[in-house]
Parts: sequence; C-alpha cells; structure tokens
Amino acid sequence: MSVIDFIAVRSNKDEQASKATPSLDLAPGKSGQAELTASQFARHVTHIVEDEMKRALKRHVDVIDPHEMIALAKMIAELKARYLAMTLMVSSNKTPMTDKEMEEMRSLRLRIQELEAAYNELNEAITSHLVDVKGVMKES
Repeated sequence: MSVIDFIAVRSNKDEQASKATPSLDLAPGKSGQAELTASQFARHVTHIVEDEMKRALKRHVDVIDPHEMIALAKMIAELKARYLAMTLMVSSNKTPMTDKEMEEMRSLRLRIQELEAAYNELNEAITSHLVDVKGVMKES
C-alpha cells in the first residue's frame, strides 16, 4: 500500500469516526479555531456524557424492578453482618489471625465495597432519571 493510499484510508476512517461521534458544533472564530471557554466546553461534554449514559443504560438496564434493589440491599446487609461477625470472632481469639481468616475478611470487604459502589451508582442513575423504576412515578 502506498503512502497516498494509507492517507486516503486513514482520512476515510477519520470521517466515519467523526460521523459516529457527537459533534461539538463549535462556532469558529476569526482564527478558524473554536471560541469556547473551558467551563463551556466542560458543560458541553457533561451533556454528551449524560446523553451517552442514558443510551447505554437504556440498552443494558432500561427499567429497574424494585425487588432487584431490595435484593441488592439485603445482599449488602448480609455481607456486612458476616464481616462484622468474623471481625469479632477473630478479635476474641487468643491466637493470631490466620492467613485463611485474613483472606476471608479481605474477600468480604472487597465484595461489600463493590456492591456498595454499584448500589450508589444505581441510586444516582435513579435520582438523575437515567433509568426508570417499575411502579415508581417520576418527579416533576
């Protein structure tokens, strides 16, 4: 492939990619560059992120069943209770903590943190009206 062919192929890919990506619709100034402040640009990109997030959530989640959120809350509560019970058991032992106990506690803590992060993201998506909850009215 010659250099010219490579440039043509690359420019075609760039054109196709720019069509697939949302345009910023920036008005060029006298110098031919966009006249946009950093805060305006940041707001614009934030809107794009929100729109893309809505599309992605619509594809992957769409509507949340309240029972799913309740099941998630119960799962987190159960893991926290197991973690606390294990912590108390280990602390009351007269012998040092074993590697197995340490690994089990670490595993529980990581699961709790991951599920809490997911729960927080779901709550944020619900309060931001990015997803609907079955049987729950949207706020005006």
